[in-house]
Amino acid sequence: MTRRILIHPGFHKTGTTTLQETLRVNRALLTPHVEMYIAGDLTQALLAGATIEFSADRCKQTRDIIAEEAEALFDSLGPDDPRPILMSNESLSGHGIGHKGVHRYAATAPAMKVIHDAWRRVMGPEAPFEIYISTRQKGWLASCYWQRLKKKRFRMALDEFEEKFAGAADHAAIIKATRNMLPDVPVTSCDVADAGHPVRPVLDLLGLGALFDDLTLPANENTYPGGDARDRLLALNRSDLFGPEYWALKKAIINGESTSDLPLGDQFDLRDDHE
Repeated sequence: MTRRILIHPGFHKTGTTTLQETLRVNRALLTPHVEMYIAGDLTQALLAGATIEFSADRCKQTRDIIAEEAEALFDSLGPDDPRPILMSNESLSGHGIGHKGVHRYAATAPAMKVIHDAWRRVMGPEAPFEIYISTRQKGWLASCYWQRLKKKRFRMALDEFEEKFAGAADHAAIIKATRNMLPDVPVTSCDVADAGHPVRPVLDLLGLGALFDDLTLPANENTYPGGDARDRLLALNRSDLFGPEYWALKKAIINGESTSDLPLGDQFDLRDDHE
């Protein structure tokens, strides 16, 4: 029996967290129909980590580690299981934009090629291999910027970030490069704004679209809290606060909560004195 795999390597900030949480919440419903490996699962952690390292240092050594981890993972899969396999992990496209000097998803196409070749070596030269890439145009760079503000003590202004990483927003170019590198592989994409729900395109590609109405849909994950949260967090990151006061304020801003009842919260000046 020839098994089929669908790889969803992101991109980051395209509804991936909501998609993956929906898959987790509905695992009991979906498992009879599809074998799922989702970001956060230990099973694919080594492969995702190898791809991340490759995106920061694209060389033969890091490429070979992807191949080794992919083969080890695919060797562990049952060859006679009739279900398709779904792997959804934005780390399979590499580091998020702005991290470790990554300016665009240049590693995605070659990483997919290495993973594809490993799949065919393990499962056979005709084993179906497909790629689904979720994209986003409206507000994508601003969303990536918010992620950087949250994860690190990031101090760059939004307009500077958008100018520096403008090339990363050309998702179509990366998809084209992936198709050129894997001309025999179906590479499908969808803007999350057109998907209705991030999980819909994945279910449709797996032939499971009829199950959508039976899903439990969790609230959208990892979203921007709105208002002036971006400006407040940038000002906090640029401030002289450290330690518990900094982390308490940061948590409150990220969660969209008031900071007035926190230590220093009523004194915290959002005006930028560092420009």
